[in-house]
Amino acid sequence: MDNHKPRILIVDDEPVMRTITESVLAQHEFEISTADSAEQAILMINEGFVPDLLLLDVLMPGMNGFEACRILRRQHRLEHLPIIMLTALDDQDSIDEAYRCGATDFITKPLNIPLLPHRVRYLLRSSLAVRELYDSQITLINTQQIARLGNWRMDTKGNIVRASREYLEIIGASQLPVPEQRLMLRVHREDRTVLLRQRAEMRMGRPYQIDYRLRSAADDGIWLHVHERGFPRFDERQHYVGAEGFTQDITERVAQEEQIRHLAWHDPVSGLSNRTRLIELLEREIGEGNTGHCLSIAFIHLANLREVQTVLGQEIADAAIRALSRRLKGMLEEPDCCCTMDAECLQDVKLGRYDEHAFIAALPGRMSREQVDCFARQMVENLSRPLMLHGEEVLIRPFVGIAAYPEHANNMPDLMRRAMLVALQASAGGGADVAYFDPQHDRAASQRMMLERCLRTALEQGDQLQPYFQPKLCARTGRLTGAEVLLRWQHPEMGMVSPAQFIPLAEEVGLIHPISEWLVAHVFDLLADWRAWGLNPGRVSINLSADSLFERSLIPFFDEQLARTGLPTEMLAVELTESVLMQNADVAQNVIGQLRQRGIHVSLDDFGTGFSSLGYLNRFNIDEIKIDRSFVIDLEGDTRERALVQAIITLGHALGLSVVAEGVETEAQAALLRDIGCDIFQGYLFARPMPATDFIDFVSRREASPT
Repeated sequence: MDNHKPRILIVDDEPVMRTITESVLAQHEFEISTADSAEQAILMINEGFVPDLLLLDVLMPGMNGFEACRILRRQHRLEHLPIIMLTALDDQDSIDEAYRCGATDFITKPLNIPLLPHRVRYLLRSSLAVRELYDSQITLINTQQIARLGNWRMDTKGNIVRASREYLEIIGASQLPVPEQRLMLRVHREDRTVLLRQRAEMRMGRPYQIDYRLRSAADDGIWLHVHERGFPRFDERQHYVGAEGFTQDITERVAQEEQIRHLAWHDPVSGLSNRTRLIELLEREIGEGNTGHCLSIAFIHLANLREVQTVLGQEIADAAIRALSRRLKGMLEEPDCCCTMDAECLQDVKLGRYDEHAFIAALPGRMSREQVDCFARQMVENLSRPLMLHGEEVLIRPFVGIAAYPEHANNMPDLMRRAMLVALQASAGGGADVAYFDPQHDRAASQRMMLERCLRTALEQGDQLQPYFQPKLCARTGRLTGAEVLLRWQHPEMGMVSPAQFIPLAEEVGLIHPISEWLVAHVFDLLADWRAWGLNPGRVSINLSADSLFERSLIPFFDEQLARTGLPTEMLAVELTESVLMQNADVAQNVIGQLRQRGIHVSLDDFGTGFSSLGYLNRFNIDEIKIDRSFVIDLEGDTRERALVQAIITLGHALGLSVVAEGVETEAQAALLRDIGCDIFQGYLFARPMPATDFIDFVSRREASPT
């Protein structure tokens, strides 16, 4: 695709789906075009617009996606165009029809938004490799027609009596005539009978063409692949007098074709079977009854591979995949390490790559539950071992979900989907490394999908999400110093949805950054209004997730909002947790530096709960630390907790930092914290998080005065 942005054509009759898909992909350096019907898409392509990838909805008024795919595939120039079918249909007939029409991949709705850009990149890379091989094949054919094409003439006995130099080089002969018997000794035994039969039929007036294998002239054990065409010759009385024809060395072309076939069925990075190929093999086995009427699918989700890809780059992510696939294949080559499983059983294990972030292992039905469990846990152990790649130590967190045929599903796509569901839920919920499908997983997934749809609607409409403000007060004077912004979701039917429920979901499905941008813009508007009214809420802090902190657009976005609202930066702060900083300390340090250059304060939240808090204080240039409420709860009765809190406060002051105590709920806690030098209080003793209107009343009542 040279240096231009990959061009994506989205074809969908639903305006909302077009808009969502376009906005998601546009953030990933793709050039997006849209069409609201199959007819419009075909017209655009026929008029000269050729995309690099097509996202094609199936169910549309007029021409449906299946028919559109068939029409496009008839054009030679679109032979290798990646076409992803998008549909709410997930039955096997629809999936089969999509691939029969020429679809490259098939994605069901609702779309997994975070994975969509990665799936698109994956198919673009695969398509580019196939096109390059195809172009190379065409060039090779043209070259061989000029340089590797030898002609010959044969007598009635089958002896070669005239021939070009190229032909003699191909068959390894130095002089004429070449007896038929001598030539046949160089022909592969499996091809010899067919070639002789073709030549016999030629004597009766039938031309022939055949591909066969020929021992190389060097007698080095290598077999050439040749294409040969022969034409009978007759005299004026129609008596057979011999034949003439040509022989072409097509060895390299055959190798290219085999490579193309391999790419069609294998993942280009790992070398394992791709999902389409694996499904085909397993469904064939089920149809033939070779599985003992059962098998297990182990879906291996690499939970943090996307982070590795984002932070360390695609090259290291691909290297990780190659290393992990070698470990998986190594397990099948060492039967002693796999829980009493014999070599024959291991040979029947089939490995594949499901997508950019997951492997698949199909385990034969004769494996017991204990053996399946042991094999799965050994996969986790092997894949969890550190990788040293390009000088970087990389740790991958695998989660394995297992579903059994026919107990949990009666077809391969559903079985893989349910195994995937288990693995993803285990990953999201911090569950066991190895988990088994249960019908409750389907119910939980349905509830999760419903909640995700509602959250997306809430973000689009904007009126359900609300910023809440929890005041911060000076420990000595009781004066208002600022507030922390906390996001709340008031659903019209479910009521107030807990942040513990929707924040992790937003992080998992890739919504946390757009939600954060909405929150920042909304808070900036509120602060600008309050400032215009002459109200001073102090310094207001906003929490940033890892997705937001490491997003390239973060600093430009803050600059844009500051320019738009004219807010002085001394009114603003961001709060970061140690776990966020740990994901990529170098990038975090750079972003923090840019925020502080603009006058925005940076606060380290949940201080003391991590493993390297002191080290991070020394490394990062921050303004404030917040003592986690877990240290404040037992402050009254636990002298060790009191000593620890005092040490944190002393350290903070020594470094020139303000110290905030979270979760202050009693007068006794406040008094103790005040005595040991805490600067700022935040907790239910003084105020609960409140909507913007209530917070303004709170500010107005105080107006920088103690209660």
